Order: sequence, then C-alpha cells, then structure tokens
Amino acid sequence: MKKQHYITVGATLVLIVLLFFAPRHSGGMLTSAEEMSENNEPPSVENQIDSALAMIGSEAPMQGILFLRQIAEENPSNFRAQLNLGRFSAQTGQWEKVVERFEKVQSIDAEFAESNYWLGLAKFNLARSAEAKAHFEAFLDSEKDNEELRNEAQIMLNQIP
Repeated sequence: MKKQHYITVGATLVLIVLLFFAPRHSGGMLTSAEEMSENNEPPSVENQIDSALAMIGSEAPMQGILFLRQIAEENPSNFRAQLNLGRFSAQTGQWEKVVERFEKVQSIDAEFAESNYWLGLAKFNLARSAEAKAHFEAFLDSEKDNEELRNEAQIMLNQIP
C-alpha cells in the first residue's frame, strides 16, 4: 500500500511538472496551414512543430499529436519533436514509448540531462529498478539548475531499494 501511495504521489508530481513545462500558445505563432500559405514559403519543420503544439493545446489535441508523430517520423533526428512526444507519452503513462523517445533524445543530444530524468521515471514505472537508479543518479550528477526535477528524481531514487 505504501509503495502504491508513493507511485501515486510521484505520478501526480510528474503531471504537475509536465503541466508546468507544457507548451503555451503564443499569439504571434502561425497555427494553420492557411496562415502558413500566406507567406508563400513552405513551412519549416520548426513551424510545423509549433503548429502541432498549438493544436495539442487547443480543441484538437489528438490531431496535434498525430501531426507531431508524423513530423517525428519524417525527421527522426529532430530534438523538439522527440522531446515533446516523450513528454506527452509520460503524461499518458506510455512508459515504453517514453523510453523509446528519450533514448532518441539522448542520441540527438547526449548533454541534455533531462533525458536521464525521464528515462529514470519510465524505467521506475516499468519496474526496471537498477536502470531507473542509474538514470536518476546520472540526472542528479549532471543537472544542477532544475530544483523541481532534482527533487522529484531524489524522491524516486529514495524509493528504489
């Protein structure tokens, strides 16, 4: 019962962190294909990602996720696409997908410390304790600025026997 309580508290804290880091819609951002076509330029991958994130934050979240997945499939080395899909996978508890996405993020940018946090969280939820511990420790060793995630990682690390 106690372990389930910690997992529930941890999942709640993760959700709060995800909501904190969730993309916000910017008033000046292009949000539709029609607006993009007015520029007479093909949309860049970054503009497409911005559009997908705007859709996710609006009345069409599933369409936005599908669009973001398409972008990631067409551009597998795009850091932002993989990062956001990994975070959205964590929001929905798709831990195997979180591992897949954040392993890609790590291969794109090995210096991005937050990858270890998400990999640790996913592997913790997949009951892969030794791997989770290694990722949390690597995150704590390399991330010095994000106190909120550091605290979360330490809480999760303390739960691993």
